[in-house]
Amino acid sequence: MKTWLSLSAVHTPSMFNLLFLAASLNAQNQSWDLANCTQGVLSVPRGSRAEMSCNISNNFTYVTIWLDNNIIFNKTPQGYFRRKEWELQVQGGQAQLVINRTLDVHTGVYLWYLRGCQGDFKNITLNVSEPSNKDEPTDKRLSTPPSDALIQPKRAPLEDGPETLVGVLVAVILILGLTGIGTLICYRRYRSRSPCGYVLQ
Repeated sequence: MKTWLSLSAVHTPSMFNLLFLAASLNAQNQSWDLANCTQGVLSVPRGSRAEMSCNISNNFTYVTIWLDNNIIFNKTPQGYFRRKEWELQVQGGQAQLVINRTLDVHTGVYLWYLRGCQGDFKNITLNVSEPSNKDEPTDKRLSTPPSDALIQPKRAPLEDGPETLVGVLVAVILILGLTGIGTLICYRRYRSRSPCGYVLQ
């Protein structure tokens, strides 16, 4: 029992150090890139041009975009990319998704995973509707407001994303593992001593 107490006393400061380290890493992850994206629901007539954009204060490492759980662009780095009717331009801290002629299949929720210094998720909803006037040309350009005019949305508690959760889980698993190892060492030392003077197997 004495050995276990002395060993746990030795391991206790290291556990507090690990907790402090996990907390400080978590605090560093709170300085997000402040992503500004096209807000709310974007409605365009069928056959017209639609633009969605997201901007961050740092350069993008990559951008991933889903449409209703189907991946359109996956971990797309800097540059210009095209897939079917979708065109994605990623340059510095700006990413723009363009559809030149919108169709009904383009309607839905576009989930963006933006990776700069950290990761962030944003939703943009696109509605494609009937043109109001059939004689009217459908090549109208839908412009997105400049990034400085966008209003920063309130961050939901779960938007801190999987990275913060993974960091906390890793810290908890590490602490539990060290505690288990320390307990096992104490138990073996305690069991190795017998009142008769020989070592138990």
